[in-house]
Parts: sequence; C-alpha cells; structure tokens
Amino acid sequence: MVQRVGVGIIGTGFVQNTFHMPSYSELKLANVVAVAGIENTVEFAKRWNIDKVYHGDDAVEKICRDPDVDVVDIGIPNNLHLQAIITAAENHKHVICEKPLAYNGTEAKKALDAVQRYGVLNFYAENQVFMPQMARAFDFIRSGAVGKLTWIRAREAHSGPHSKWFWDPNIAGGGVLSDMGCHTIEAVRYLADKKTIVEIASWTATLVHDIKGEDNSLVLLKFKEGLLGQCENSWSAKGGFDVRLEIYGSDGAIFIDVTRETGIKLFTAAEKGSGYIVEKADVGKGWLFPTWREHETFGYLPELQHFLECVSKGQAPREDFKDGYMVNRIMDSAYEASKQRKWVSMTS
Repeated sequence: MVQRVGVGIIGTGFVQNTFHMPSYSELKLANVVAVAGIENTVEFAKRWNIDKVYHGDDAVEKICRDPDVDVVDIGIPNNLHLQAIITAAENHKHVICEKPLAYNGTEAKKALDAVQRYGVLNFYAENQVFMPQMARAFDFIRSGAVGKLTWIRAREAHSGPHSKWFWDPNIAGGGVLSDMGCHTIEAVRYLADKKTIVEIASWTATLVHDIKGEDNSLVLLKFKEGLLGQCENSWSAKGGFDVRLEIYGSDGAIFIDVTRETGIKLFTAAEKGSGYIVEKADVGKGWLFPTWREHETFGYLPELQHFLECVSKGQAPREDFKDGYMVNRIMDSAYEASKQRKWVSMTS
C-alpha cells in the first residue's frame, strides 16, 4: 500500500483554491490533513473536506507543529513567505513554496539557509516549468532538434492581478516583474538547462494603472554561451490571459501557446455569459478560449505530483529553493538594471 503524504495548506486564497487543491484531490499520494489561514479558513476547509483548521495569527506555527503534517504548502503574500518557511523548517517539515520564493533576494537567501540548516526537502513551486508543453519542448532541445539555442522569448500578460496585495510593492516586493517576471525568468532558465547568466538588462514602466509599482516589464538575460533570454510581462494587456514561448535555435524553432491555442473555442451571446473560462479572462461573452483542466494545463498537477513523490521517496526535486533564490536574485538585478538604464553584471 502506498504511504500517503500528509499535506498542510498555508493560505486559503486563489492559488490554493484554483490550482493546488484541485490537484491534490486527484493525487493518490496526497492526504491534505490541515489548513492554516486568517481569512475564510473554515469555509475553505468545508469546501475541500479538510478536518483540521488552524485560524488566526498563530495558525502557521500550529500547523507546523502538527504531527500529521509531513509537508507544508505555502500560498500566501510574498512578504510572509520567509517566516513561514523558517517556522516549517524549525519544525522539520518539508516545504512547498509558491513563486516567488521571497520578497527579495536577501530574504530568499535566508529561506534557502533555513531549509539547508534543518535538512528538510524544499520545493520551489514554479508551475510553468512543469507544463506538459514545456517538458516536450525541453526534450526536443536536448535531442538537438533545434540545434544550438540562440534566443528564448517568454511572455506572460493579462490586465491585472486578482488580489489587492499584488498591487502593493511593500507586500509583493515589486510590481508585474515580481508577480509574473519570476515565471518568465524561470521558464527561460529551465529551457536553457539553467546555464550561467552573465548580464541582465531591463525596462520597467507604469503605463496604465495608478499604482506604486510597474505594470509592464521587459528583462533580457544574456547567457555565457551567447544565448539571449527575453522575458515579457504585463498587467495592462487586454484580451485575457496570454502565456507564450518561442524557442529559436540554429536548426529550428519551437512555439508554445497554452492560452490561445487551447484546442477549443467558444462563442456565446447568452445573457448569463459563459461562466468561468480561465484565469484572468477579461470577458464572459463573444469568442472565448476555455482551457482544458486548467490546473493540469498550467503545470500544477504534474508539479505537485513530482513534489509529493520526492517527499515519499526522500529525493531532491528538480525545482528547489536554490532555483527560487536564483530567480529572486535575477529580479533584484533586473530592477537595478532598469534603474541604471544599462546592462548589469550577474555574479555567481
């Protein structure tokens, strides 16, 4: 009989409700035993049939002391990640943390130090590198189908985040670069087989929204081998969620579009509209692009399956806090490059 992994959920918001919990509900290894939160915790537990509920200011500490919890899954605002990670590590719980790993590179290093100090398995939840299309593209690259990589373009854009805290740099650590740049940066790193980045250039701007942080960003990553990574992100792009990748090599190219080329189109003029279509959809009528099994298409199901298998077998994952720390460092350098309006060096 398969030994199931006891999962403790920290956070009751969008990412847990829409992506993580639907994935856990399908995974035989998953046994979600507890949830910790400060809002809607009881309602969340009822929806997902979770027995133990830890609510309030000490909820994280309580769930991390729960003997039935093997791994905690952190899905809370960025400025709260570090303390939750430290608390989990001190209580010898393995840790899954949603992107970005931390508020900035300094905090990400402290998070990495904590899990290494206590010897707990650590999982950086960057869903895009677990998308089935990404895995297939990586296989093509490794097989030599496109030759030597020359340029990777990664784009994620929509008209703005779903939760208010994303708009506040004091909580999120930045604007769209912090929120979505972490996706495109790690997507490029993954496809480049995590080779060495030597220089970074960046442009950030607030073009549409009346906010303190940026709502558009462009980051260029120059790799030691000459490969260029292009990371585009926007909170002001209309037309719904847009996730695309273009991979160019000396002998070929690969194109990925998981939000527009979904295999299904829907037109509706019904008064009640279409209902839920996809994350960040701008409209509910007209021509729409529904996503099949969103939690699987966007990589959350294979991601969490991999993480739980690692916990079960005591093995290191292919995305860990070292990757999360590197992404935070790259974003810090990108903000500095944008400020200085020039290429900045990326040290190892």
